[in-house]
Amino acid sequence: MTAPTCTLRVTIPTFNTEFVPEQDGGPCPEQAVARLVIEHDGEKCGDGGLCLFDPAEGLELDPWTQTELLCAVHLAEHYQESGELVGATLTEL
Repeated sequence: MTAPTCTLRVTIPTFNTEFVPEQDGGPCPEQAVARLVIEHDGEKCGDGGLCLFDPAEGLELDPWTQTELLCAVHLAEHYQESGELVGATLTEL
């Protein structure tokens, strides 16, 4: 059985975003070390209800659950950016 891989995408940073924006480097190939589950219900996730609205379709959405697998690098970035989210469950694999 193969180990699960990270479900996030690799971002290629730049030194000057005015001239060259960050680029999408494709799917992250690293082995996942944690599972992040976020309950989008309009309150717990901290989105202020925006998670229950689809701007492309202009429709309200039912509460939903987002699951991401994170590699060690993306896990460190998650802690650095958000600290701890209310309504999120982080499980080490």
